[in-house]
Amino acid sequence: MPVQVCVLTSVHQPFDGRIFHRECASLAQAGYQVTLIAPADFGEQQSEGVAIVGIPRPSSRWQRPFAWWRLYRHARRLRPDVIHFHDPELLLLAPLLRLTLGPRVRIVYDVHEYFVDSLATKYWIPRRLRPLAVAVARRLERLLVRSVDGLVLAVDGQRPLYAAFRGPNTVVRNLPLVRLFEGPQPHPAMDAPGLRLIYVGLLLPQRGIDTVLEAMHQLHEQGVEDVTLFLIGPETSPAYIREIDTFAQTHRLVGQIRWLGYVPHDQLRHYLANAHAGLSPGQLTRQYGRPNLTTKLFEYMLCGLPVITVDNPHWRVYVEESNCGLVVPAGDAGAQARAILWLRDHPAEAAAMGQRGRAMVLDHYTWEQEQSKLLAFYQAIEEAQ
Repeated sequence: MPVQVCVLTSVHQPFDGRIFHRECASLAQAGYQVTLIAPADFGEQQSEGVAIVGIPRPSSRWQRPFAWWRLYRHARRLRPDVIHFHDPELLLLAPLLRLTLGPRVRIVYDVHEYFVDSLATKYWIPRRLRPLAVAVARRLERLLVRSVDGLVLAVDGQRPLYAAFRGPNTVVRNLPLVRLFEGPQPHPAMDAPGLRLIYVGLLLPQRGIDTVLEAMHQLHEQGVEDVTLFLIGPETSPAYIREIDTFAQTHRLVGQIRWLGYVPHDQLRHYLANAHAGLSPGQLTRQYGRPNLTTKLFEYMLCGLPVITVDNPHWRVYVEESNCGLVVPAGDAGAQARAILWLRDHPAEAAAMGQRGRAMVLDHYTWEQEQSKLLAFYQAIEEAQ
């Protein structure tokens, strides 16, 4: 009988890049029986050997506990050999799952980011309460992580935070899956004259979006009108999306700043194929000041795009390794604008940067190379039972 794996998420899309396209698909291909349970607009689907069960999407953040309960009930009915969850809030279910399913089940916590640090910049937590939220979350995580059997981390920098954990653990980097970026067809939504910039990710101030908007404003003030910025990402904060729209209208940039909304991960290549450069901005918050890896940087490179990234030492190293882009100080809109102009005015050099970045990713930084770490971890989880 194949090992049955139940993958849980309460906040991610069912076809999330890391969860479905990388981890679930790799496990299914390796012979595991994988069921993914996630918020979705459908009941059940099969894709790439993975059974996907949809639960109702929470209508607000405060409705999420109902999603937790639905995830718990599905997992209890399945009685899998392994439960692999992807959201820190689901740590709250670990003791209950252990109690009802017993010691036979292996529980795995997949730690995508420095989630405790991320609370310090969450827009929905009142600023004066954020220090308390961080302290409570840190204490709860240290307590609840004792209920799990294994940890999957995203970067080596997370290891010291879980040094007391004695079960199987591994680092599985969120590197791009090459086959998802093959055969692109330039998407008509990206049609625009001149230089086309693209940003993929969450649209939030801490992601450096304000700096990029101001760079676009400065270019417009200089009479530069042949640069278009395309923003791809979900409506994480409706209020911030309205701020972006207001900024574009106020500074007469409506045609040059375009938000395209959420794009499914397996469709992203078509948008990147019609761009000239990829942006990886950000602020050096406590979260992003720690060792980290930004997946979009590697996806841009894989698609042959030169990149403009902020001077984060954990991102800069990849750009410098292959000379595939430009590095600018974080929060410096003027430097961002000058980098954009340089790429516009040096198309041949920019194209060569893109090709060097693509070659580097194909040689060293693909999911096809990284997935062996996940499979070795699962072997260790089985042997530890």
